[in-house]
Amino acid sequence: MSLRRTTYDVGVILGALRVPYIITSVVKNITTQYVIEDFGVAISIITPGDYTLIRDRVEELFKNYSALFISEKDNLNEKRYDIIWTLMQSGYMKWLRMSFPSQFPNILDAGSLGNLIIDERLHRWDNKPKFKYLIKDNLEAKEMGFRRMLSHDPSFFDYMP
Repeated sequence: MSLRRTTYDVGVILGALRVPYIITSVVKNITTQYVIEDFGVAISIITPGDYTLIRDRVEELFKNYSALFISEKDNLNEKRYDIIWTLMQSGYMKWLRMSFPSQFPNILDAGSLGNLIIDERLHRWDNKPKFKYLIKDNLEAKEMGFRRMLSHDPSFFDYMP
């Protein structure tokens, strides 16, 4: 896939997620950044060889932002979830639930995102004792099914550690 196509596809993903963003370039004609100011996220579309140069520039221009790098060689189906997890760490799902309440359940249902959120949380907590209650809570939610959990407590899906 080309860098131009990857840039376009990431824009489509962000549009589907209803995320407001601006487009910029920290190094002209080499990279594109999608800057999501509301969530402090900068997504850089890169050629792998330019990673260090672009990372340094992004860190300089977007201090304290979460940075995500996507190259034309990456699998966008997988990177789509990295985008969602990064946004979730900054409150995206709560914003989505409050901004688009009628569409929120549909987005969680699409591709079983609700189940994937639970799975990702369990993966991140890695059965560590300090997360025992949260692990138990998510395992119970997984057993009851994300749709039932959604009807019981929609805010359950608001955050990603």
